[in-house]
Amino acid sequence: MDQKQQHDSHRHLSGWTFIELLITIMILVASASVIVPYASSGASAAGQSATRLAVTELLAAQMDAVASQGYRRIHFFNDGTGWCIEELESGNLASAFDFATASFAADIVESQGQNQQSIMRFSEDSRFNSISISNITFDGGNSEVTFDPTGGIVAPDGSPSTGGSFELHSGEFQWQIQLAPLTGKLTVNELGGAP
Repeated sequence: MDQKQQHDSHRHLSGWTFIELLITIMILVASASVIVPYASSGASAAGQSATRLAVTELLAAQMDAVASQGYRRIHFFNDGTGWCIEELESGNLASAFDFATASFAADIVESQGQNQQSIMRFSEDSRFNSISISNITFDGGNSEVTFDPTGGIVAPDGSPSTGGSFELHSGEFQWQIQLAPLTGKLTVNELGGAP
């Protein structure tokens, strides 16, 4: 190989042509348009998981109230970081929730509960760090709901509950979980999010 051919061969290997660069950029743009929606769906997946967990915990509390013939109060934390399930006696329905003295139900659903108690704090669970709860409204403004021994829901004074709902947020995604008056029947509605 003569010196000119070696020089031309070496020059060709040392950089990209305009066409190669253009094709590479087009491939990266096409890949990004496919990958970015999947990457951003992490908030949706986390929100769906947290919503399923909330529904499962509510149903477990309802069934536990029936099985034990007792009362189970679901208290939502004021800062929107989760909830806990408290065992109550009929005479304590109107008592204010006190975390320090509460008798928490055993956590039969979520293995990552706090000391096997039904306490869920999203901030303490890496799966749900981005999840929050808001707009908690039961019986005209309470931040908790109580299941009775029949599986229905009752107001703090023991009368039949007028029901209520709360919203779960994960990024731009939102779900509303409603409990029907008296029966406590659960309904989940997706309120919005990315298309």
